Amino acid sequence: MINLMFNDYLLKTQARIKSIKQSFKLQLDKNEQTQDLEMNFKKEVIDALAQSAWNRYPDHDYEDIEQNIASYCGLQPDNILLCPGSASIITTLLNYFAINHKDIHITQPTYSLFDYHCKTYNISYTPWLLSEDLEYDYEHLPRLKENSVLIITSPNNPVGNCFEESYLRDILARNPQSLIIVDGVYTEFCHYDLTPLVREYANLILLRSFSKAFPVAGLRLGYLCASEKLIPILRKLFLQFSISEFSLLFARKLLFTKKFMQHSMCRIAELIGEREFLKREITNKFDRSQVQVFPSGGNFVLIRIHNSRLHENVLKQLQQDGIKILNTSDFPLLYNTIRVSIGTRGENQQFLSSLWAGIHRQDGLNIPAGLFTIHSN
Repeated sequence: MINLMFNDYLLKTQARIKSIKQSFKLQLDKNEQTQDLEMNFKKEVIDALAQSAWNRYPDHDYEDIEQNIASYCGLQPDNILLCPGSASIITTLLNYFAINHKDIHITQPTYSLFDYHCKTYNISYTPWLLSEDLEYDYEHLPRLKENSVLIITSPNNPVGNCFEESYLRDILARNPQSLIIVDGVYTEFCHYDLTPLVREYANLILLRSFSKAFPVAGLRLGYLCASEKLIPILRKLFLQFSISEFSLLFARKLLFTKKFMQHSMCRIAELIGEREFLKREITNKFDRSQVQVFPSGGNFVLIRIHNSRLHENVLKQLQQDGIKILNTSDFPLLYNTIRVSIGTRGENQQFLSSLWAGIHRQDGLNIPAGLFTIHSN
């Protein structure tokens, strides 16, 4: 018989993640790139897919792709394990840690999948809470027993803050018998990269993805980086044939070509620029006692509306305007907050206009002329 409390938890979770049944003109809730891949790039992979054997299982030898990933990360192929998306990596590792009775610690707030999966599969963990100002609380790091697991997200999702390298080095050095997992899927948007540390520390596993910095979230490709001693052990945890033929062809035919990489790096630079634009606009044009935007190393920003009534007004206005964002108010410490993915200049200005209208919804104030110039995309 399903435990009533667990059943209630599932119902609430399903209600929270269920998509609102309406047409959204802007989807700024999942940290995907809002612009799709150009058709000339798509055609190269589609042509290759048409020539592939659909009656056969996908290839399970990814050595060539892992070599390219290693070059991209500045590592060796023995440090890389290709997987079907970082979400698959997270759930597989959590199950493995639970079966082996590891003492698990997870930073909170963080990517909701960690908490969701642990509760769904009755995996116990100890939360390591951020400070009240939403920074990593290094002074209150939990004591790690031998063979413990500590899971960190950097840049943090949904907050956006980054874990300092010096503190990570200290934790790794002081706890050589514990595994430190860093979810680094937003690394390309951060001003520093923790990935090279896997060359120095055998107890570090770093998760990466192609779903954020590249416009290919639908292909489900992720990878983890670890020491050459850990990779063979981790490889045994993942099913063969779990990456689709389509995704593998993309990785082989297009992903690491010079033209696609250059195109992607330009997009990353544009998104970082738009992130900083959005932060400046919110800081300069909104009352700071009402609206606060947090520093971010990701392709999103976290925004707090300090008044609960105004927060509800903003949510209603965004829905009315067909702009989908993530309401993060149910996360630990994140009362009255929303997370918005970075889009194009026009999309970001549409969001700003809707945010302004929501804040002033009951005051009946119109947006001042020229405050947010809406560009068509």
